[in-house]
Amino acid sequence: MVYLFLVIAVLIAINITILNTFRKLKKNCNILNLSLKKIKESLGEDPNSPPLYVSEKIRKKIVSLEENIYELELSLKNHLTILNNIVDPIIISKKDGTITFANMEARNITRPGVEGRKLYEVFEDYYVNQMFEEAQNKKEITSGEINLFVNGEKKYYELKIVPVTLEQNNERYIIILHDVTQERILENARKEFISNVSHELRTPLTSIHGYAEALLEDNLDDKELIRRFLTIIESEAARMTRLINDLLDLEKLESGNTQFIFEKINFTEILEHVRNIIEPLTKDYNVDVEFVSPDKIELIGDKDRLTQMVLNLVDNAVKYTSLKEKGEKKVLVEAYKDNNHVKLIVKDTGVGIPEKAQKKLFERFYRVDKARSRKMGGTGLGLSIVKTIVEKHNGTIEFTSKEGVGTKFIVTLPVGGIQNESI
Repeated sequence: MVYLFLVIAVLIAINITILNTFRKLKKNCNILNLSLKKIKESLGEDPNSPPLYVSEKIRKKIVSLEENIYELELSLKNHLTILNNIVDPIIISKKDGTITFANMEARNITRPGVEGRKLYEVFEDYYVNQMFEEAQNKKEITSGEINLFVNGEKKYYELKIVPVTLEQNNERYIIILHDVTQERILENARKEFISNVSHELRTPLTSIHGYAEALLEDNLDDKELIRRFLTIIESEAARMTRLINDLLDLEKLESGNTQFIFEKINFTEILEHVRNIIEPLTKDYNVDVEFVSPDKIELIGDKDRLTQMVLNLVDNAVKYTSLKEKGEKKVLVEAYKDNNHVKLIVKDTGVGIPEKAQKKLFERFYRVDKARSRKMGGTGLGLSIVKTIVEKHNGTIEFTSKEGVGTKFIVTLPVGGIQNESI
């Protein structure tokens, strides 16, 4: 009897469990049906569509979404690649000045970890912050020019700030920088060149005008005075002629309007020719000049231009050695073949070049001592011409110098040259 009651109790418990489970399943089924109904509605399907059909439809939708997400990610990467390969620095910031993006070039000219920083932390130039505020207030493009020090070098940039309004009224500001350093350097060089030319021409013209005026006002009885004045006028006119000729020569060399005739020549013959030209000068200045070279050094080059190069270097060496008040006054001109190159060395025991002046030695119109250079008839263009001729021959020129000891120029020219090429 007890056994029967136990069996009945177990059966009742099982039935209750089954009933509760059924209720839960029914509830879940209702939820599932409701969810399925909403899914069908969102897919635009018939409410009576079979679940398997809806399941396949959902699977295809998920695949389509995954493909769209992949394409969006790929498009984003491509756009980032394009922005990072733009040569101009580009920075994007929020309205509060927080930087959200900087391309590779922008990172190269700013501090590391630029994203997340404020503009005023990245650009110490107050003008940038002023332009940013102006772009915010006026809601229009603002532009200007700033200076930045990049790796210790001063750079000039044209800067534009472009306000952009995105979705949900979000504001972004695109900062674009364009490097104009080279343009500014060339512009400053042009201004300096014009100023130097004007100054160099004004001085002899003033002298010529002054002495000519004095002669016109004189009774011309004093022949010695007339001769002295005319000598000065002739000297200043000759100086102007040298200056203009050097200017025209340098302009032709640098612009490519000069025809170089490259042919096989004996460099020793050029040295011998320069020796004959320079000999009277060495006697006048009491400077000992020694030429050392083998009988034959063949190379491909323009004979006239290489003669001009050697003559300029030797002429300078003789004149500046003559300025030395004490000690040996000697110039050594040596040439020899070094593998596939010809080496020319012009070494003097002259006054030398101050260290602070050595960086500017090949610049146009630069003179270490302007007063002494003008006195000796220099135009300040000789070494610029020399450097240009050497470079047109694919060569190099370098020098060492010490004040009171002397200067040594070393020219290296390739034996092959650039045969029959118009420069």
